[in-house]
Amino acid sequence: MNGEIEYSGDRFSRGSTSWKMLADTVTVGGWTAAVKVAGALKVIVAARLFGAGDVMDAFLIAFLLPAFFMDMLAGPLDSALIPKLIELRQNEGIEAAVALYRSVLARTGASLMCAAAALAAAAGIILPLLAPGFAPAKLEMTRRLLLIMAAVIPLSGMASTWRAVLNSEHQFAYSAAVPLVTPVICIAVLVAAGKECGVSALAIATLIGGAVEAILAAAGVKRCRYPVLPRWAGVTGALREVGAQYAPLVAVTLVMTGTTLIDQGMAARLGSGSVAALSYGTRLLGVLIVIGPTAVGTAVLPHISKGSLLSDPVNLRRVLKNYGVVILALILPATAVLIYFSEPIVRILFQQGAFSESATRLVSSVQKASLLQLPIAVLLALEIRLTSALKANHMLYSVAALSLALTVILDFILMRWWGVVGIALAGVAIRLVSSLYLSCKISLARS
Repeated sequence: MNGEIEYSGDRFSRGSTSWKMLADTVTVGGWTAAVKVAGALKVIVAARLFGAGDVMDAFLIAFLLPAFFMDMLAGPLDSALIPKLIELRQNEGIEAAVALYRSVLARTGASLMCAAAALAAAAGIILPLLAPGFAPAKLEMTRRLLLIMAAVIPLSGMASTWRAVLNSEHQFAYSAAVPLVTPVICIAVLVAAGKECGVSALAIATLIGGAVEAILAAAGVKRCRYPVLPRWAGVTGALREVGAQYAPLVAVTLVMTGTTLIDQGMAARLGSGSVAALSYGTRLLGVLIVIGPTAVGTAVLPHISKGSLLSDPVNLRRVLKNYGVVILALILPATAVLIYFSEPIVRILFQQGAFSESATRLVSSVQKASLLQLPIAVLLALEIRLTSALKANHMLYSVAALSLALTVILDFILMRWWGVVGIALAGVAIRLVSSLYLSCKISLARS
């Protein structure tokens, strides 16, 4: 394999590994930022072509369900699969790792293909429930768009499996660059055919982008000398172990979606514009979490999975501590700068037309409060990846339950004192308590 980093002896070096993880984090974060910029450009092009009317409503609702399945089912695959792949490769040889990967690929592809077929078959029932205010013609347009994009679900699952293999081989740049394909293809298709074909061009481009992403991810795996085609080898002990680690990650992802809905529901109990203020005020945080903490987790997991096999627990904790100190030294000043310039950022991005000065001040306050979560989110991402590396994801069930309960309680309490800003502050407290709680559970499990 041409990407794997070798660790000498029965330990890995604290300094060198920390810097390798930092370099990989920068690589993943850089490509992720490029993907987000391309996605923003895609939104701008689509907005200029289709405005904010019925056609974009139809597309967004149609894409909502495939995106849910992709985030919920395909997203957690890497954290469940990578530690076991590395363990098998280290202890039993590459053949055992390949057998597991091909079985996961077969199961993922088949399961998500069934999910896509079921979604397409039930579209006529689900869509009226999701969008009860849509007229019949608008609902039919939404259904057609959904049928086009449903095939993205299995493609995304297979691409996620291939990208997990690439990350386990430390092919971070290639893996992180692959998702750039879809927004670039969407922009190209919209510019070339958006006016003639309408919003269907965006749906078709999304499907083409998903297919090209899968092809490129498969090509990367082939370059690492892994077979591309799935092969079912039955329910083995290794596959059961991956499944046991996968289920808690799905639960955590579901809870994260649920807490967002709870936040929005609580904001709806406040004054007019509170839901919009919460949405606008947390948007920057959402982008930064994808670029920062998510990139941290992606880059760290293969290193600490290998380190958990070769290194003693004390040394592994020291490596993570060194890395965490460096990351926080970068994140804390950046967070402080963003908070300081929060109001100018909101004014530049949003304040025009119907977006008033008072709205700018409110959204800026929400944004300042939400940005306090960023350093804590980095620590929590490290802890979750360490939990995955130690194959102890069952601990995440209690973390998810705690987060959900705290969301309801703290949102209700803090919004009575500070309104919608209190909901953003509740998010800070929830991440902090979750991080401390998971840290304690990891320490107890390792002692």
